[in-house]
Amino acid sequence: MTPMHRTRPVLTTFVVLGLLGAACGSNATFRPVGAASPSCSGNEKGGDAVAPTAGVKGGTRWLFRCDRPKVAFQQASIKLANLVGSIHGLGTAGLKSTNDATAVMLVEDDPAVPWGTHLHEAERSIFRAFAGDKSLGDWLILVTDVVVHAAKDPIPPTAYRWTRSEVAAYVSCGMPATVTDPCDETFWTSADEGVLAPAGGQPHGR
Repeated sequence: MTPMHRTRPVLTTFVVLGLLGAACGSNATFRPVGAASPSCSGNEKGGDAVAPTAGVKGGTRWLFRCDRPKVAFQQASIKLANLVGSIHGLGTAGLKSTNDATAVMLVEDDPAVPWGTHLHEAERSIFRAFAGDKSLGDWLILVTDVVVHAAKDPIPPTAYRWTRSEVAAYVSCGMPATVTDPCDETFWTSADEGVLAPAGGQPHGR
């Protein structure tokens, strides 16, 4: 088993190069575009992962911690990446992470469906699986992006981090599909979040 699973060869470029693309439809939570988050913000606690990031030295960065903890490919990350790897139009990859975290990258590229359709399906499957299996770690990290076609992409590639209890609570409340539902709002606002697009770079993603 390899740490990276891709359902469409064209997505290899987006994963390796830091997810450069161009937007359509609407079926996901919209968040405002901003400059890239700092590589860390004084945080040295919790699970972390390393992800491809365009415009930074070396092309990768630690997502949440300043102390650059030891990371490796975790079987839990590979398992969840493979869980949703059969979704057409979605590229998935298990990322290197600390041993207490599961980290998965999700890249949607399918102009035939409303924006975020496949990503939303994959996220729900991952949340459900993570909440139901304590062996998958204490932290869930997702790096998500949607490659947009024929319009300006409003959302940059973004990293999210939740504790196990936050994911479990979201699954327990039914993972409502409407962004105005208090359960959905609480879950997404509780996440530690980092924008991966470089300052001045082309924003795109979830």
